Amino acid sequence: MRLLIRLTLAAATCSTLLGAAPAPAPTAVAPYTEGQQYVRLSPPVKTSPREVTEVFWYDCAHSYQLEQPLEDWAARQNPPVVIRRIPAAWPDQPVMVAYARLYYTLDKLGVAQREAIPVFHAVRDEGMDLTTEDAVVDWATGEGLDPVAVRSAYESRQVQDETQAAPALREKYRTSEMPSVIVGGAFRTSPFMNPDGVDGTMPVVDYLYRHAGGAPAR
Repeated sequence: MRLLIRLTLAAATCSTLLGAAPAPAPTAVAPYTEGQQYVRLSPPVKTSPREVTEVFWYDCAHSYQLEQPLEDWAARQNPPVVIRRIPAAWPDQPVMVAYARLYYTLDKLGVAQREAIPVFHAVRDEGMDLTTEDAVVDWATGEGLDPVAVRSAYESRQVQDETQAAPALREKYRTSEMPSVIVGGAFRTSPFMNPDGVDGTMPVVDYLYRHAGGAPAR
């Protein structure tokens, strides 16, 4: 027994003299998990690592809620991030195709971003149906847009081609949830993947942008 005690004391003395072995550094734990708050696109879409793409629908409450936070986040980045927007559409969903045409009409006129919130307000808050050319022209005229220019853009070959291509473009990003945000063509997240919904989406977008090769080095 005395020999055991002496050996124990000796070991303690050696530890004191030599210094206890340093504890291993804690391993940083990522705040979000692939397959839960975001998914990896396979294969990825070839694009700029700093590109952020939103797939949205004007008649979607979550798209409406995400619009301003996403725009505010993009403006805070240095340099600012330009959001590429893709109107969600399926060929067999004429209402969604019609709203895609509305988006591309506004985009051709260079006012898609400026008029985003007004369109959401008209459709979601006021219950307006902006799925026909006349309805779009009437609404746009009330927004101060030139009705002749709006009708010309709406009927243009460019807008027709972009509208027709919208379903394939959405499918390219392999998303069926509105809204969805794709970072760098490689990672996708949405309010439906986060317990906090829209409020939890932008922190994930920011994380992916900064840690998945999107943000420039500082």
